[in-house]
Amino acid sequence: MTQSSQKIPAMRKQTMNDPDWKEVLPAAPKGGRLKEAWMTAFDLPDEGLLVEHLLPSLLGMNNSLSLEVKERKLFFGELGTTLESFRNRITILTSPPRGERETSQYPWLWRYVSHFTVGAEERAVQHAKLWAFHWQFKGAVDQLELHISSTNLTESAFKHQVQAGWQVTVPLNTTEQTATWGELVPFLSALAESAGDTANERLKRLIGALDRAKCPDDVTFIVSTPGGKSAAKQLKQFTPSEMHILTPTIGEWNDKTIKAWSDDAGVSPDKLHLKWIAQSHPWAARPGWSLTESACKKLLANRVKIQRIPAEPWLSEQHRKEDERWSHAKLYLLRKPRQRNFYLLVTSANWSAAAWGCGKTAPRNFELGVVVQTDWSAIKSIDKAFDTSDPPCYVDKSDEDESTSTLEWAEAIWKDEVVTLHVRSSSPDTKITASLFFSKAPVEKPVAIMDGVGSFPWNDAENTPHYARFTQENSILEVNVLDLRPSEEFKKTPLPETDLDPDAEQKLRDSFLLQRYGGLDAEESLAIRPGNPKSHGSAAQPADYSVMALTVARKGFGIVDAWQNVLTDAENDPISYESVYADGRALQAYFARSIEAADRLVAEELEWRLNLKEKT
Repeated sequence: MTQSSQKIPAMRKQTMNDPDWKEVLPAAPKGGRLKEAWMTAFDLPDEGLLVEHLLPSLLGMNNSLSLEVKERKLFFGELGTTLESFRNRITILTSPPRGERETSQYPWLWRYVSHFTVGAEERAVQHAKLWAFHWQFKGAVDQLELHISSTNLTESAFKHQVQAGWQVTVPLNTTEQTATWGELVPFLSALAESAGDTANERLKRLIGALDRAKCPDDVTFIVSTPGGKSAAKQLKQFTPSEMHILTPTIGEWNDKTIKAWSDDAGVSPDKLHLKWIAQSHPWAARPGWSLTESACKKLLANRVKIQRIPAEPWLSEQHRKEDERWSHAKLYLLRKPRQRNFYLLVTSANWSAAAWGCGKTAPRNFELGVVVQTDWSAIKSIDKAFDTSDPPCYVDKSDEDESTSTLEWAEAIWKDEVVTLHVRSSSPDTKITASLFFSKAPVEKPVAIMDGVGSFPWNDAENTPHYARFTQENSILEVNVLDLRPSEEFKKTPLPETDLDPDAEQKLRDSFLLQRYGGLDAEESLAIRPGNPKSHGSAAQPADYSVMALTVARKGFGIVDAWQNVLTDAENDPISYESVYADGRALQAYFARSIEAADRLVAEELEWRLNLKEKT
């Protein structure tokens, strides 16, 4: 993945001129350490994108993926041990997947990253693209970084598409700021309820972070929730006299819905300007743009203007002719009467009734956008009509077609040595069967479902359950297993992609554990092992040994003090506290295995501190 293929036009200021082009791949800020991450997308994310690019960038990893065996083991060793410490703190929400999954590249990923789907209460589509990252800084105020965009968590979205997004970073230095975030907080609450109880707990922590940060001025969030009011009504507050629309998917509009949507938005149909591609446009060769001929004719019959997007680059001065990516951006430019500036809506919402709702027709999707004031009007400058020599690009059907699956939501949780399954169907009286799939033989185990619930005892840490498959007549729904085992139990599962024997894996785990709390880096610490007479240097004279032992003890106590400081900082965060405490147990075991007297002193001190924490 090259750097040039990751740039998107992003609206990073509340009032802006031309949009900046920036890296779509999020990264840790200087001096920042990730505390928690929340991300939403439409489909199940690409495992390769997360494992090889996104997570290493967010986690600030030191090792890079390589074909070299040693470097590959170091990369996956660092990734696995780091993700262990972030369990239950990386959350992804999507729509329920459709049908059987394709071959999984990294199926173990979902042990570490929690994947939830919407639809626990009623049928829903999750189409919003929100990324939220809580960053911690040593000696400074925490920050919350928000991204609202059109970007899915897929390789195609990062490499083959142009996206539009808005980004802001705010300090978490105040209280009682929930109301300043407008529709964003109710949107998150509705999303949380739709994804089940465990997801609800995760999103409440994001809402809690928003309560500690003031929303930037002159920012308005536009949201759609399934079964809610028409989101187009939220645009009326800007009193637009005209609207310019650029989205790659257009719904199946009719006379009634066009009028209802226009009335809701406060713009007459003849003041709606849809920007579209001709059959000769380079983007027409891609599968992303969707408008049926019948919908096009209906829009024209209702006086909506459909205007041709030029084949030459126009999005920005940095948009190059040789750029072969197609636009996945969703942009709505609103103009107010007698004003030079515009309002720009950057959103996940295509122009369809499913995304917006209209009149008494409720939205079917979760959608999220943000409105900022701007003098950027490149969309408005697209004003040429189509002619018969180069007609609009049509497809046979719209991407908004709903799935007919009766299975609308499911969840699988591994906790307390039991995998518990929950499933919801629009046909509850029809039999549902279920199976669990594991990392190795026995690969598949059937699970009985009664009244939407099933359970299966399992305590094999080396053969972990990966996903559950539910079947009801012709409908299939597969969900990843949420691994909610305690940290010490979780660490009994082998590290991914390393293929090491137990002793070698322990050595790798120890190396990254020491590095986390100020010890040597991974490669150096792999050469220094407790129990090795030469582990702390070459043979020494007796007179030198006491000095060497004192030096070793000081380093060990320094690691213990660093661990203690992290544990103290985590006292008000139960999830982080459990993980850090488990690290303390692992450090104690590391020093206790040593034959060095200095290391055993460190082990005794750490055991005392751990026991003291247990008593308090």
